[in-house]
Amino acid sequence: MPAKPKPAPATPLAPQINARHPQYLDLFPLWEQIRDCMEGEKAIKKAGTKYLPKPNAWDDSKENAERYNAYKLRAVFHNVTGRTVENMVGQCFAVDPVFTGPEVLQPVIDDIDGAGVSATQQAKKSLANVVAFSRAGLFVDYPETQGPVSVADAEEGGIRAKVLLFQPWQIINWRTTLQGAKSKLSLVVIEEEYVKEDDGFSATLSKRYRILRLVENSYQVEVWEESADKAGFTMTRQAIPTDGKGQPFTEIPFVFLGAEANNPEPEKPLLEDISNLNLGHYRNSADYEEAVYMTGQPTPYLAGLTESWVNDVLKGKIMMGSRSAIPLPEGATAGLLQPNPNTLPKEAMDQKEALMLALGAKLVEKREVKRTATEAGLDEASTTSVLAGCCKNVSAAYARALEWVCQFQNVEIPAPTNGATGGLLFELNTDFAVARMTPEEMSSLMGLYTGKLITFEEARDKLKSGGVAYLDDEDAKDQMEEQEEAELQRAQAELDAQTSAQERLIAAKGGTPPANGNPAQA
Repeated sequence: MPAKPKPAPATPLAPQINARHPQYLDLFPLWEQIRDCMEGEKAIKKAGTKYLPKPNAWDDSKENAERYNAYKLRAVFHNVTGRTVENMVGQCFAVDPVFTGPEVLQPVIDDIDGAGVSATQQAKKSLANVVAFSRAGLFVDYPETQGPVSVADAEEGGIRAKVLLFQPWQIINWRTTLQGAKSKLSLVVIEEEYVKEDDGFSATLSKRYRILRLVENSYQVEVWEESADKAGFTMTRQAIPTDGKGQPFTEIPFVFLGAEANNPEPEKPLLEDISNLNLGHYRNSADYEEAVYMTGQPTPYLAGLTESWVNDVLKGKIMMGSRSAIPLPEGATAGLLQPNPNTLPKEAMDQKEALMLALGAKLVEKREVKRTATEAGLDEASTTSVLAGCCKNVSAAYARALEWVCQFQNVEIPAPTNGATGGLLFELNTDFAVARMTPEEMSSLMGLYTGKLITFEEARDKLKSGGVAYLDDEDAKDQMEEQEEAELQRAQAELDAQTSAQERLIAAKGGTPPANGNPAQA
């Protein structure tokens, strides 16, 4: 009896480079919805039935398709979602971020990604992602070098790290490992598009995956590109970056940004509810505009006409207008059909506008709505606290990224100041326009200061947080001293001019000016 054949050895599975994290798969539809809303009406209408279902979806006729296109064309999408993001980012960047750190980092601040984008410009996009999606990522990309990179090498040869921003849908996978009591990022997979072929006129794009790994406590980078037949992936680059001392990094230089916390765990997007209402408002608008189109113009009618009257008297035509008369036979009537307006879609739109207002969509706020000062203050405080938290998280992420840049260039980080991580500070503004002081508050503050109950610095801090003052304390003191000196000089000049005039008057009368120069004693 022949021996039973041995099973063939198992073929190793090809690495699933493009595998998506389960939480990524759950959140991607929300990110896509918010992104489409932010792009505006063109993207929303391009999605077709995804956001605006057909009224009679069972009808596949050409006529129904044409009617749906007209139905969609008449609908109006008010981009509340996108304008809410613009409004919140604008409040933050009404004042430029504050950077404090080693002077050698200034070229990075001026051109943070190597493509001419400044840190301030990139931070705007970072904050917009956090406000809209509660998710983004900063990656410090190191160039391949032969040995350590000194400060001189960075300055002379332009060898320096770059800080790249990735949007939430580009970060497709991630993992963490527990080292002692600390959770450490051990894998990040980034999906990118790159130019595969370029003939000088047109470019062919393809996908590649940048894989950031922590292998035996050593950071390494792999780049995998999609094959021509899109059936698999090929690794085209592998590197183990080193710091300014020639040692491998012991952590992945990637930091997640979130609305609540900068950690790998994704959060519910801040604008999910507003985007849902925005789309509901769009669907109500389609029904409302359809009703306006169908019933907006009155329809004339004639009753009691015979066929002979229509043919012989009216000649088959009815002329409308104040200069035309319609002859009618005895007992016939004429009139206009004008149905009562359908107010339900409009009422639904108004309700959604009110809800968007309550959620922070201030661009649709009705000016006739009256609120007490206490209610308005509470609303502003709530909005400000969410936006301020986002700004602080973005600031912390940039401080961490700049630390990794310093580590690559072997730059000594100064002692911590103002609570900044490692002495580095890239701080976004959190004193928004809604926090302006009232005249009563300013008067009370001046009373506390003149009564010596608070110091100059304490009064200045309150004025700066209230949006009244903006100079640093030392600059303010210098300007105040200059103003006082100018006032004294002007007062002295006026006194000298007055004295000179009195002396001339006394001399003209034949008197003798007093020796001490005081004309009053002459």
